[in-house]
Amino acid sequence: MKKLIVLLLLFLSLPLFAQKTERILNIEECVKLALNINQDVLIAKEAVFFAEQRVSEARALYYPTLDLNFNLSRFSNDVSTLINSNYLPATILLPEGNRDYFYSTKIALWQSIYNGGKTVATNRLAKIQYEKAQTNSEIKKNEVTAQVKTQFYKNIALKEKIDIYKKYLEKNKNETLQNQLDILKHQYELETLELLSLIGLELDTVIDIEGEIKIEKLNLNLQQCILWAYQFRPEIKTTQYQESIDNIGVNLINMEKLPTVMFGASYDWLGDDMDHWERDWYISLNVNVPLFEGGAMFARLKQKKIKARQTTIERAKMEDKIKLEVRKAFSEYNFWYNKLIKTEEIKSNNVDNDILKADIKYNYVKSLIELWKVIGKK
Repeated sequence: MKKLIVLLLLFLSLPLFAQKTERILNIEECVKLALNINQDVLIAKEAVFFAEQRVSEARALYYPTLDLNFNLSRFSNDVSTLINSNYLPATILLPEGNRDYFYSTKIALWQSIYNGGKTVATNRLAKIQYEKAQTNSEIKKNEVTAQVKTQFYKNIALKEKIDIYKKYLEKNKNETLQNQLDILKHQYELETLELLSLIGLELDTVIDIEGEIKIEKLNLNLQQCILWAYQFRPEIKTTQYQESIDNIGVNLINMEKLPTVMFGASYDWLGDDMDHWERDWYISLNVNVPLFEGGAMFARLKQKKIKARQTTIERAKMEDKIKLEVRKAFSEYNFWYNKLIKTEEIKSNNVDNDILKADIKYNYVKSLIELWKVIGKK
């Protein structure tokens, strides 16, 4: 009976929250999961699909429009009446009298021949907006990737510190070390929740992570990093695309001064008797020359030019911001790398020194992630 009680007490003393690990994740899997569920990434991806459809819509301007219209009317009028509606193939004259039905059928074709280059400019604008949407999508992906990597390696660093405390506690039971270990375990649980949230898994999922913080010296200089940032940072490309969009907008306003030339053809069947149809047709060449609209066009042109100047200033501002970010990240990386090398050279069996090394390793990898982020390279 005593043995049974002892076994029962031992069973109850086991941690009630101990659960079996459901998934073991590495850094690549975490990034992949996050990119598949992050809402900002998904919204940016939908914006790319939307912009792609705008390209298809703009491409359709090169093709003619073809309409087929059927109409059936019943009327009674004392005098001749004109029917004029957007839903009818043409303005129709109904004679006086009472007619049971009036039928009309029309097929019409219109093709733009010349509109001052608006069609070409509109297509170019749609393509640039599509490329801009792609770039914005890359910005979101880079941000999420950096967040996940930073959180992942924060958990790795905490695991290393937990292992350090466990190692020293095996040699020497110490209440202070035990308290510090308990605090670290609690912090690790909280940081795991952050990681689960970032990668889109249920918060009660039991996971473990595998990986290590690798030390590498990048053979880079500051100017090379700045040049790479100007080349690879999506934000720079976004401002360049916006400049192109604004310049096209200025050109489109200028094109409103130019005439437009349209070619059209139509064939109509009209009548109030199914056995007796009137057949009309025409071929038309239409030229429209804008002359005066109260100065509205000039006001729109000034607005577009002001917007273009604003974008140029924004690009210069973005370049200065990126240069500052690269300088800070490069300095941070070099500081933690040099600090890590010095601590690695120190050989001591001291828990405080080992914990310091783990902290420095985490700050080193965090600075490395930030450097790649501000440069814009994956």
